[in-house]
Amino acid sequence: MITSNRLRITGLATGIDTDEMVRKLMNIEYAKVDKLKQNIQIMEWQRDNYREISNLLRGFRDEYFDVIKPTMNFRSSTAFNEFKVTSADESVVTATARSGAITKTHSITVTQLATASKIDGIFPVTDKVDGSNAITNFDFSGQQLTITLDGTTKTIDMANYGDGATLESQLEAALSNAFGSGKFDILVSGDKIEFKTLLNGSTFTISGAESTLTQLGFTATDNKSNRISLDAGLDSIAQHFTSQQNFNSGDNVTLVINGVTINVGKTYGTATIKDVMNAVNSSSAGVTLNYDSLQDKFTLTSKTTGEAQTITYNSSPLLQALGIEGGTYTAGTDAVFTLDGVAGMKRSSNQFAIDGVTYTLKAVGATTVNVNADTDALVEKIKGFVSKYNDVIDKINSEFTEKRYRDYMPLTDDQKKEMSEKEIELWEKKAKSGLLRSDPILQKITTDMRKALYDSVKDVGINLYEIGITSSSLWQDRGKLVIDEEKLKKAVQDNPDKLTLLFTQRSQYSYEEGLNDAVKRRTRYEESGLAQRLYDVIQDNIRFTRDSQGKKGILLEKAGIEGDLTEFQNTMNTEINKQNKKLDTLLDKLYNKETYYYNMFSRMESAIQAMNSQAAWLMSQTGGR
Repeated sequence: MITSNRLRITGLATGIDTDEMVRKLMNIEYAKVDKLKQNIQIMEWQRDNYREISNLLRGFRDEYFDVIKPTMNFRSSTAFNEFKVTSADESVVTATARSGAITKTHSITVTQLATASKIDGIFPVTDKVDGSNAITNFDFSGQQLTITLDGTTKTIDMANYGDGATLESQLEAALSNAFGSGKFDILVSGDKIEFKTLLNGSTFTISGAESTLTQLGFTATDNKSNRISLDAGLDSIAQHFTSQQNFNSGDNVTLVINGVTINVGKTYGTATIKDVMNAVNSSSAGVTLNYDSLQDKFTLTSKTTGEAQTITYNSSPLLQALGIEGGTYTAGTDAVFTLDGVAGMKRSSNQFAIDGVTYTLKAVGATTVNVNADTDALVEKIKGFVSKYNDVIDKINSEFTEKRYRDYMPLTDDQKKEMSEKEIELWEKKAKSGLLRSDPILQKITTDMRKALYDSVKDVGINLYEIGITSSSLWQDRGKLVIDEEKLKKAVQDNPDKLTLLFTQRSQYSYEEGLNDAVKRRTRYEESGLAQRLYDVIQDNIRFTRDSQGKKGILLEKAGIEGDLTEFQNTMNTEINKQNKKLDTLLDKLYNKETYYYNMFSRMESAIQAMNSQAAWLMSQTGGR
């Protein structure tokens, strides 16, 4: 009951169960509420089903009629230009073809590849490992030093060397004994030690107890490898670059490359080399800063190729430290080639398109590129289109023919309380069934789609049947298409131009022009290819734009679609809102009626209680006689 949650103490005088009496009196009224709620639920389910159809049509449109996807847009001839491209020597040239290409064998000779401008670092940036401080004591008795050279690790027992010269000679001898002669060069100068490898491209690191490294003059921040750490702070390794620098730790790190000021966003005291690389590479300077750990060099390369690409920079201590300033500059070059006998052709990139063929140059040399129509690929694409069409038709037909179980109305809250979740699920499945059965909107969609495919296209001279696509002979398929693949393949091979026009031919009138002019609409229909017609049918139903009457697509006006104003403003929502207001009015009315019944029983209780009191008084006056 509407007010059953209120605290009432009733029936004290009469012994009548007032709540039960009111409930029975209100049962018929409550049935009206349940019926209205059920009708609202059915309308909401119907609206959602319409939206499913809208989304189905939108998916079909977005996959096969979208202008921003020309290779899949069946309204465009580009979708029917499938080519198979082969290169006689893919190490020299590879290629692909698109709309505008013709079947032909092209000859191409590459005499020069396009390259990027580049600056190679002038020197290895960290070719040695040296301590920042002087050796505090030359007695290393009982201590060890661990050296790793190109992945091989050896432990060196140290001794009391006495002086720098002895340490230099004996430690170098120990390293020769461990790794072989001619691998390391040790230098002690001014009581500071320096380790270098004599092997080009070799990497080594030094490790050991902190006390040993400190005694050797290494600080905690000193680089102990002959390769720079990209995560190391600039300020901490400034003295360990080959070109030693004294950075001001409080200064912001900035570079100017190709006229672009690059602000790293950190100071020399906080920035790492990786921070610098990231800032350069993400800037608009059009260059990439890389570190080659094998060569221990930095390179600065233009992001695009071609002789017009240059690299300029303003002098800076950081570029000096990285070896870029004063490095070897190599100018970019254009690709130079001969195509089909035309010599001296140039392009700034190794990938370019000419007459619908996109060439990718790989190396200097000569080859041929053969462009042929790819019949199999086009057949597969058309099969995919037909399959999607059949999915759409099948879904709409299933909604149109689905059985309606009118005895299965939406469950009330009281009914759900008496059922399990599984029972509710099975019940609602039947309650939702057939809500769009024999719906005229769905019927018109399928009729229009089938008609669009079967009616002839003006001046094309070919139809679906002639290319191997026909309507299924099974009644239950209700207009689904079937394909004779051999016949379709033959049509693709023998009549590619007519087949393309069958789908893509354009009318002199646009879809918008035909919206409000019946004559232009009819002319557009007769002149348009099959894909154009299907697109029009879809637009008629899910069009977001409005016609001269201010109307959007039929399905959108009927039930709306998520993401559009029609989600809230549509015919079904208007009716649902109307029914909800009716429900609110009914609930207010029932509340008042229920209150009336309780008040009536309350007055009866009061009257009987008064009569009982009077009778008790009379009994008391007569002594109970």
